[in-house]
This record gives sequence, C-alpha cells and structure tokens, in this order.
Amino acid sequence: MRVASTGLGQTELIADIITMKPKEELMGLYCEATSPAEWHLETYLDPEDMLPVVLGFLKPAVIWVIILSFVLFWRKGPEPEKL
Repeated sequence: MRVASTGLGQTELIADIITMKPKEELMGLYCEATSPAEWHLETYLDPEDMLPVVLGFLKPAVIWVIILSFVLFWRKGPEPEKL
C-alpha cells in the first residue's frame, strides 16, 4: 500500500496492511510503513464512513481493478501524482 500526505511533502510511504478489525463502533485498519521510515499507522472509519467505502468497492470499475490486481499481482502500479 502507498501512503501519501501533504504533510510529508513529496515523500511517499510504502506500508503493509497488518489487520483490519473493529474497535468499539469504529473499523480500524492497522498498517506498518516499511520505507522510507518505519511507522505504525492506524486509520479508523466512523460508522457514517463505512457505507460510502463499501459502495465504492462495489462500483464496476473498482471491481475490475480488484480482479486485475489478482491476475497481474506481480506488476507494480503506476506512480501516483505528486501532491
């Protein structure tokens, strides 16, 4: 996973998703950044954010990209735009 933030300037973090699990009424996504720094990242979705995320994953274009990522998993994706 790639993580970019305007707070990082033009630096992009490479991270591995460790787990995703509920924490009270929130959904937590836990990641470990591996490059260029080693950080522990935690992201939480509020209940009102979950429906748009699930609906976003159900869009045909997104489903197509997910299917292709399983077929072509060895290919590196394009570099994201600089912030």
